[in-house]
Amino acid sequence: MAEQVFNTVCGFCHVYCGMKVRVKDGVMVGVKGDPEHPANRGKLCIKAGAAMELVYSPDRLQYPMKKTGSGFKRVSWEEALDFMATRLGEIREKHGPQAIMGSRGAPVTKEASDGFAQLIAALGSPNATGVGHLCSTPRAMGMNLVFGERPTPDFERTRCMVLWGANPTDSMRLAEGTAYGRYDRMIARNKARGAKLIVIDPRRTELAQMADIFLQIEPGTDRALALAMLHVIIKEGLYDREFVQGWTVGFDRLQEHVETFTPEWAEGKTGVPSPLIEEAARVYASTKPALIREGNGLDMHVGVVQTVQLVGMLIAITGNLDVPGGNVYFPSPPLAPYPTVKPSGRAFASEQYPLFPSVPFPVVVDSLCGNQPERPRALVVHHSNPVLVNANQKKVTAALGKLEFMVVCDIFPTATAQQADLILPDTSDFERIGFQTYGSVQGGIVSLQRKVVEPRGEARSVFEVEYEVARRLGIDHLYPWTTIEEWVNFRLQPSGVTIGDLEDCSFKYVTPPMEWQKYLRSGMPTPTGKAELFSSKMEEHAYEPLPSYIEPPRPPEGLALQFPLLGTLRRPQAYMHTKFRNLPTLKKAHPEPLMRIHPRDAEARGITDAEETVVTSPIAEVRVRAMVTDEVLQGQVHIDGGWGNPWDGLANINALASDEPRDPISSSTPNRRFFCQVKRA
Repeated sequence: MAEQVFNTVCGFCHVYCGMKVRVKDGVMVGVKGDPEHPANRGKLCIKAGAAMELVYSPDRLQYPMKKTGSGFKRVSWEEALDFMATRLGEIREKHGPQAIMGSRGAPVTKEASDGFAQLIAALGSPNATGVGHLCSTPRAMGMNLVFGERPTPDFERTRCMVLWGANPTDSMRLAEGTAYGRYDRMIARNKARGAKLIVIDPRRTELAQMADIFLQIEPGTDRALALAMLHVIIKEGLYDREFVQGWTVGFDRLQEHVETFTPEWAEGKTGVPSPLIEEAARVYASTKPALIREGNGLDMHVGVVQTVQLVGMLIAITGNLDVPGGNVYFPSPPLAPYPTVKPSGRAFASEQYPLFPSVPFPVVVDSLCGNQPERPRALVVHHSNPVLVNANQKKVTAALGKLEFMVVCDIFPTATAQQADLILPDTSDFERIGFQTYGSVQGGIVSLQRKVVEPRGEARSVFEVEYEVARRLGIDHLYPWTTIEEWVNFRLQPSGVTIGDLEDCSFKYVTPPMEWQKYLRSGMPTPTGKAELFSSKMEEHAYEPLPSYIEPPRPPEGLALQFPLLGTLRRPQAYMHTKFRNLPTLKKAHPEPLMRIHPRDAEARGITDAEETVVTSPIAEVRVRAMVTDEVLQGQVHIDGGWGNPWDGLANINALASDEPRDPISSSTPNRRFFCQVKRA
């Protein structure tokens, strides 16, 4: 058979690079970047380079597996689908539809976002959960409080870049959003033409070494820094008076509110010298246009929502909203609303967390551990690994053990799958059809994710699986599609394109080009139509309309001497979340988690570089290898996360983190701030 080349899209991270995949005799034999695709212009990262290793990994789930008294056994798809439909039907009949819940991971692909969503809704359940409380959702909530939607940084046209808790040259080697190129090249190019770079990070990263201003902040104290920067900008009159007067509400209240939050005060909270705070505020406010990229480093803290609310206020008062080089709203392809069924009834925790768009997973854990009457009884897990990503692994594991039924649909046998009653083998991104969307100055883009090889073993697409379950439950009439191809066409219908329109091209623009300052025409999607410095929505729900400072978690009373080191989580560049650590190329690049520790802290404990250590927190103990470095401040340890699946046998760092206290608005837990002690193994 002649060799074929397929244009498709990588689904291994949020960049969605265009790819060219070579296939011979039905087998993938080569992968390279698509030079025409605007997402990456031919470049691929190390993850995409391991695509064939993923597809043909010996660890792949290839058959449905059902838990028995002696472990998992292979079953037919008919038995698996009948079992799943029967158990879901029984639980709905006995406990009501709200007792069934879906759990998803980060929506890296549309398939990951939509999988089983229609099934849960069609069953009548308003409940969905996942990792949202730990990643992106709380930051989006914070921006929404100010602007009604979350703006994206426009790197291509900026003169000042503030990277706050974000390390895109390491965590995401290719850019999303504006320039569609490598972040490292883009940032270096911007600096070469005179743009300023401000980096806010607890660790002295490669990016921090490039910075004009580096603020090495204590993890979890970002709210103090934001308040102090607002103080400087307002006190020194560096704000955009025209934008503030015309397009904000509550400026007078904000001005009074931040009066006492001086840089000197913030230095005592953050560890950042007050002159640096002043300089960063002045440079950001006086260099036009400027952008702020708020990153995952702000997540997993108890004050994340209102911290990012304050960051949004910085964007607002400097007038850097929806202008070239600021934080903007790129045109994106419109999609059909999904799921199409809107169940009646109240979702779990909707009264406790009224602004959170789904059910925070810590609420699920609490309800299960407390045997609360209103709790999930069945959990459908897709593209999600709650055992590893949530704080307090011991508690999460115990909670999942109390479910009456759990099904996991995934590519590999994850730590969560080991607790399932039923494991279903999912297809990889190269074994099914799909699509991806992008925003850009040139217009909204749609790319087709092509099926290039047949699925391994008996793996099936999640949409094929859920439709068969829906048919068995007699709710398939609630579906607007019956096949995965129909799902793609249904979702893309508002964009005016179909699979057929995309088959002969790498991508297609489906919207007009960028229109700047759209708020001048239609206002902002907030209750007042303006940027809210004093949040009416927060006031309505009895939250603080203006964020004050709250102290981040400290060591438990009486345990400060026992656990003197401040620990935080780090995500290695080679991986995405808890995935890919069993792929040889990536494993060679970063074979195990490392604990970065300052030389003086290491010397005090007799620890040498590359030595195995034991890290202990009030709730857990793990073994991890040391990396002695002055990248981190004395008194802190930065530990790589994402390990702990059955195939790696290594430490899950989230086991060390407590799930208390929590962000009062999003239930975010302090995975990035825990206290510990380290000793030689």
